[in-house]
Amino acid sequence: MQHDDLLQHESLVQPADAIEMLKADHRRVHKLFQHYETTHEPHMKHRIAMALFVALALHTQLEEQVFYPAFAEETNRAGHALVDTSLEDHEQIEVCIEELRGLEADSEAFEAKFHALRLTVEQHVQHEERHMFPQAEVALAEQLEDLRDEMQDIKDQLLG
Repeated sequence: MQHDDLLQHESLVQPADAIEMLKADHRRVHKLFQHYETTHEPHMKHRIAMALFVALALHTQLEEQVFYPAFAEETNRAGHALVDTSLEDHEQIEVCIEELRGLEADSEAFEAKFHALRLTVEQHVQHEERHMFPQAEVALAEQLEDLRDEMQDIKDQLLG
């Protein structure tokens, strides 16, 4: 796969619903992390990191503006607790990205912080996919296509 292919944002295939859209974002972020780890060219590592930061920020906005509020509205306390945990994860991720933006991309400190970011993101993804998404498939069954469309509209606005 070409380096620039990974830096491109979207495939042309629209996900079936909101959960599939979020899972596709998770897979893209995972691939960017993997690509970063296997790349040895400093300039390309920096480009991959910047693309990753954009992908994470966009994904976070979609979840916080559309998916989490819809999920919280249709669930009980346990669902609200899942949203709260995910929001805390997002805050940690945002802080980590801000710290990374202030470091030299080729420094040991950047590498260590970037590794910490990867671990935080991977734990967040596992938590969502194991706990929140299965509940959301039931609680939001009638809304998942509409939520996907709403998230796609936001994505198009932000990237357009």
